[in-house]
Amino acid sequence: MKTATIYRQAPAIRTKLPYPNAATRRQILHQLSDVLLVAAIGMAFAAAVLFLPVLA
Repeated sequence: MKTATIYRQAPAIRTKLPYPNAATRRQILHQLSDVLLVAAIGMAFAAAVLFLPVLA
């Protein structure tokens, strides 16, 4: 008599968002990079404005 073997398949890995229309990790990373870019541009502008009296 053969023994019955049950092959269990791994369940599909699907990350569920906690809320409808919640931001994904990629969207949060893009938003963080946007904030860092704005901060860098702001610091560069401030440095340029501070060095203008030196050049004049």
